[in-house]
Amino acid sequence: MIHLVKVADVLAANVGVRAPATIDTNDKTAMTYWAYRLNVSPQDLAAAIEKVGPAVTAVRQHLKT
Repeated sequence: MIHLVKVADVLAANVGVRAPATIDTNDKTAMTYWAYRLNVSPQDLAAAIEKVGPAVTAVRQHLKT
């Protein structure tokens, strides 16, 4: 059976959901996600994190994305 819901209800459910401010280098899924989001290889992402730390803003600035 199909259950219809209002679009507003679906959007309200995702309010406050956002990516973390730091990249978890111990989590392969997180590293893959951020490499995809920043359009770099996982190796380039790891090198950037090694240089500037795991803060997403610092990595973005370093990679110029």
